[in-house]
Amino acid sequence: MQRRIISIVIIILVLCAYAFLNSSYFSLDELEWSGLTFLAPSDLLAETSYAGRNVFRIDKGELAEQIRGHIWIKDAAVAWKWPNHLSVKVTERKPVALVAGSDSWFVLDDEGVVLPPPRGFNFGSLPLVTNIDLDAGEQFISIARLLAQLPTGLYENVSEWNSLEQTLITRAGTQILLGNLRDLDRKLAALDLILQELAKRSAVPKRIDLRVANSPVIIE
Repeated sequence: MQRRIISIVIIILVLCAYAFLNSSYFSLDELEWSGLTFLAPSDLLAETSYAGRNVFRIDKGELAEQIRGHIWIKDAAVAWKWPNHLSVKVTERKPVALVAGSDSWFVLDDEGVVLPPPRGFNFGSLPLVTNIDLDAGEQFISIARLLAQLPTGLYENVSEWNSLEQTLITRAGTQILLGNLRDLDRKLAALDLILQELAKRSAVPKRIDLRVANSPVIIE
């Protein structure tokens, strides 16, 4: 008799737990987003099969994978927050330059990925990449690496990278001829020293030629 009572109590508890977990108390109220700078939640929801329902019936891994499918997203993670919220933490791609197409603009990220600008994107003061074929994948990777390795303070002052001439152009009008980017580390190390010396004299040169890393030429 006692075992039967215990069994009935257990069944009742299980049914109550099931009813509670499937009640409206756990119906998804909202997604809480973090890490969004350039995109809006609606941009990402359009990539998913998300629909408001019980939080325990949503496959968080699948939802994160769908969000990662957006070209501007490098990574995404979804976690449950008591009682009926899901937090979505995303890592967006980092824009480092603008790419001039034949009739539109694109955005280059720090890994060399060419992206369409999202709605309302503020182009700000990103440097321009000109004279390049949009299908030149390897070149974009090299350009992203170049911009990431520029000496401190120089990136903010770059207005253009001319891919045809392999030349940086600063906002002050200085042309920095780099030539082949295969010897980039040595050229940028030399450029850093040159810029430090020029800064001591408050000099703004017309041209810095680093096509031969061991023999830089400065024209003031």
